[in-house]
Amino acid sequence: MQADRAEAQLRAGVYGRLSETYDAAESVPTQLERGTGHATRRGWSVVATFKDDGFSAYKEVTRDGFADLIAAIETDQVDVVIVRDVDRLTRNLADWNAFEKACVRRGVLLSAYTGGDLDLSTAEGAYYGGMETLRARRESAVKSARVREAQDREARKGRRGGGGERWFGYTRIYANPDEPNHKKRIIVREDINPVEADAIREAARRVLEEGETVASILRDWTRRGIKPVHAKQWWPTSLIATLTSARLAGLREWQGKKYPATQWPAIIDVDTHERLVKLFADPSRRKHVVRAPAHLMSGIAKCPKCGSGLHYRRFAQRRADSYACVKSLTGCGGTAIKAALLEEYVTGAVLDALESPRVQEALREGGDSGAPRRAELLAEIKAAQERREEARRDYSDQTIDRADWLDIRQRTEEKITAARREYDRLTGTGTVLSDIPASDQVRDAWKSWSTDRRRAAIRAVLHRVIIRPLPPGANANVAGNSKNIALRREREMAVLRQRVEFDWRI
Repeated sequence: MQADRAEAQLRAGVYGRLSETYDAAESVPTQLERGTGHATRRGWSVVATFKDDGFSAYKEVTRDGFADLIAAIETDQVDVVIVRDVDRLTRNLADWNAFEKACVRRGVLLSAYTGGDLDLSTAEGAYYGGMETLRARRESAVKSARVREAQDREARKGRRGGGGERWFGYTRIYANPDEPNHKKRIIVREDINPVEADAIREAARRVLEEGETVASILRDWTRRGIKPVHAKQWWPTSLIATLTSARLAGLREWQGKKYPATQWPAIIDVDTHERLVKLFADPSRRKHVVRAPAHLMSGIAKCPKCGSGLHYRRFAQRRADSYACVKSLTGCGGTAIKAALLEEYVTGAVLDALESPRVQEALREGGDSGAPRRAELLAEIKAAQERREEARRDYSDQTIDRADWLDIRQRTEEKITAARREYDRLTGTGTVLSDIPASDQVRDAWKSWSTDRRRAAIRAVLHRVIIRPLPPGANANVAGNSKNIALRREREMAVLRQRVEFDWRI
């Protein structure tokens, strides 16, 4: 093939790649420009250019530009591939083997404008190309290991992990704040942003103690103008990621471990952080706090026939809205009740319960009795981690031998595991009762609460509300055609009382 093309003008494809941008490297546009100039000097015609900007050739990831280059070779669109160096093509053997096979099958040359030409169909060409790929792979592996070691050292010292965006809740202090290029600014430390930190603490309290949902907090933050650092608006996933971030507790998280931070202060305590992480990691509880907006009795009122939660059903004029069982794979669709009357009746019963001596006594005893023990367990975990770290340093300094190090590591791991297991059991035991006021203030507080806060209060004293069928002989239109509104309401409420059954929690 190459002999037949000797007299013809070769068709060249220029490929450029750069995994990261730094001053010493040629940018992708520069590589394509110089590759095109190289083709002109050789008398070749550039028919296509391919690029992968911001993609590593060390990792076996899909690179669109490289895949397009292989396709162009296989379809006989190019006769020669021009690159800066061989390692611009790839730094892993899987991609190199695919490129080499395609070039050998189609008789395509490889030309580096900083070096020479390679005929991969010859032993020398294949050897040199493969060795350059191996050399580049080793270079990347050594650099990767060096970076991981540096990150591990910084994490153990509690230092931040590099640049990136500003953290919500913190304000960055720079050594050179007047530097116009933000990538060249040197971060000295992170100070607490008072407004954002207060919003974080408030959100944590509302989720953990008041049982409020993430959706409700997002609506409140949007109304108050509390925005994320760069995005236009908050999303449930972004708020959850913020609330569960270890940095808020003054911790540096690395490789599944957490170390005390030295470059930024804590916004919330470690116990609150652990409870938030536990809450959002539990699927059964996460569904409640992340769910979409709900009406007061949605899911709390239950169908007696199939056990499914009733959902709010809105109607046009002349027909009252209702809570109904939706016919589906899990619902039978056989229960419905007027929404306004049910909410009024349940609200009255719940307020009476919140004012009752049994709830007030539970309130005085404290809603989160496990907090002191959780603090003790966190202290035990921290002490065991410190002993393990001290033993690791002693083993590195040859103060103790390997047998002692393994014994200490096993004992500390057992203590940490046992303490963590008990901590997880106690996490989240606090209830919404901790935020319920005294008896004479309950009804005023209820008026100021949001729907989500009221739902949390209902769940604090009720497991569920079962809606029974109409009593035998009762008529759904019990009020008839009476125009007396008070009389209609009284008759409808009398029937509703017979249908509603409370399953009290306390």
